[in-house]
Amino acid sequence: MSSRFARVRAVPLAVLLAAMALPAASCSDAEDDAAGTTSSQSAAPAFTDPAAGIAEAKRIIDQYRNPPAWQGPDQPVNIGGLAGKKVTYISVSNSIPVLKYWSDSLTRLLRQHGGVQLNVIDAKGSVDEANKGFDQAIAQKADVIMFQALPPRLFQAKITRAKAAGIKVISGNIGVPGRRDAGQDAEVSFDYVKVGRLIGAWMVADSQGKGKGMVVSSDDVPASQPQAQGTLNEVKRLCPGCDMTMKDVQIPQWESSIPSLFQTTINSDPSRTYLLPLYDGQALPGLGAIRTAGAGSKVKVGAFNATPGIVEQLKDPASGLKLDVGGHNEWWAYAATDQIFRVLSGAAPIQDYKIGLRVFDTGNADLIKGKDEFSWYGSSDYRTRFPALWKKG
Repeated sequence: MSSRFARVRAVPLAVLLAAMALPAASCSDAEDDAAGTTSSQSAAPAFTDPAAGIAEAKRIIDQYRNPPAWQGPDQPVNIGGLAGKKVTYISVSNSIPVLKYWSDSLTRLLRQHGGVQLNVIDAKGSVDEANKGFDQAIAQKADVIMFQALPPRLFQAKITRAKAAGIKVISGNIGVPGRRDAGQDAEVSFDYVKVGRLIGAWMVADSQGKGKGMVVSSDDVPASQPQAQGTLNEVKRLCPGCDMTMKDVQIPQWESSIPSLFQTTINSDPSRTYLLPLYDGQALPGLGAIRTAGAGSKVKVGAFNATPGIVEQLKDPASGLKLDVGGHNEWWAYAATDQIFRVLSGAAPIQDYKIGLRVFDTGNADLIKGKDEFSWYGSSDYRTRFPALWKKG
């Protein structure tokens, strides 16, 4: 099992944002309620009027093309007595830039605002190394263990041991906000089901309800299925007549198989023009194939992450990239800091931080400029909203 996760070291940034979430294909409302969460993938009835479904899809995309709005939390937390507390943070692989960014940001924010010490352990893509991190944290009597981009159920025994030792446990980015099905005390995640729904709504709106699409999953990344099913279910809801299929291309085959899959689809099924890999890093090899085939005006690719160095291809019609949903990484770092403070102080954890998402497409690609990726989102109030909740005394 450890060799499987060792491959993470070579995985593009996008996969690790997916965060190794759930082993199940989707979660029911009953399961969410049991876990103290609310599913963003509710069982809304399908639209029977095609025009109404298209209008709803356009409304959704127009909403998310705007800067993301703050949606809480609003409950203050007393952090006055937290100075000197110790948090062990186990990252799946800090060779990946966003994961290094998150651990560095948490180190700074926890120290600056609460005097809390963060000990970072880089698992280097290995489950064995992550297990050693848990053992080290337990031996050193950490106050909290937070593990990032690792599947909780692989560490259920370690979580049980930590909690028996009086250590709180938080998971990061398992895919469904607030889900705690391995016994952890709290979780902080982007909403990958919502991301999938946005991609589905975009396809319906962009195609005027006539699209034929292919979702390209990566089922060795457990967060993939919540996002993939989010897309398929949203297309089915908004456009029951739209034609969708799904293929699975796992991590080791991205570079070799994605280009050939795109090329085969372009040649053998030319009316299936919406190609929807889950992550823009997964899409990247296929964008090269589209460019080589001169199919950028025919094929439309939509994905998640708005990764610098990839999302800029929205400005190049020859690339085929037409949609890249972005998740705000600095916002996530503030949310994780807040969750750690709450768990350390004994306050109730936040179930869903509603971390900002924004739709970037060919209509607002001019926002993608400069080196400050956070400025693309047009929202920065989390930088003052969170610290205002952190009370000292």
